[in-house]
Amino acid sequence: MNRQSYWGIAALIVFVIAAGGFIYWQLSEMQQFKKQAAQETAEAEKLLRQSQKSKKVSKTGNTARQATDVTAADSDTPPAEKPITETTSVTDKTEPTQAQSNVPAQTAETETEVRVSPHGFGPYPEVPEDYPSKVEWERNPDNPDRTQELMSRVFVKLWTEGEKNFRGGGTHNGKVYPWYHNTIYVRFRTYKNADGEIVRYAGTKMSGPRVDRSGIDDWFNPPPHIRILDLESSGIYPYQYLNLR
Repeated sequence: MNRQSYWGIAALIVFVIAAGGFIYWQLSEMQQFKKQAAQETAEAEKLLRQSQKSKKVSKTGNTARQATDVTAADSDTPPAEKPITETTSVTDKTEPTQAQSNVPAQTAETETEVRVSPHGFGPYPEVPEDYPSKVEWERNPDNPDRTQELMSRVFVKLWTEGEKNFRGGGTHNGKVYPWYHNTIYVRFRTYKNADGEIVRYAGTKMSGPRVDRSGIDDWFNPPPHIRILDLESSGIYPYQYLNLR
């Protein structure tokens, strides 16, 4: 065997050894990879089973709670009695008592029915059923006149208190004057004549349409069917009478 053949065989042996080592390393790496993949798969399956088990338990718990709630709200069987404490909490599942259920309805009804004056006089008073005319907030519900509303309030209160022999009225110098049947409000004045005598006379006169003025020749001595009231001392101060400010 010559030298050249010797080196060729040596080279072949080295190649075979190197190739065998490489193949062994490849096989070892593949085995390690398969083992790691198997572990990861096992871990994933374990996590999946735990997740499914947790969901199942959660679903079972929710179903149990729902069943308990339905029983408490709808069942004819009363729940077990619990010790009564001083503090009572009301939840959305608590059946309201009759008093509790009536209060909101009554409040809403009151808020709907109560109307308030736009002029700061507060809620409108209740008008008696036998009151003979419309009040201002009925005639002009959207924009009642301030003075007319005051008069209507005075007249309703008079009527409620039993004074019913008038129909309507007027105002003079901030006071309200009901129109009574055959009644005239007169302002009496005085003056001094040329002789120095004090003369008294009838000045301003106010009355409603229900007055028969026939036969009035002397305001100081009117006919029997006429009643004369002093304009200054008569009349009603509305704010004072109605306790308004």
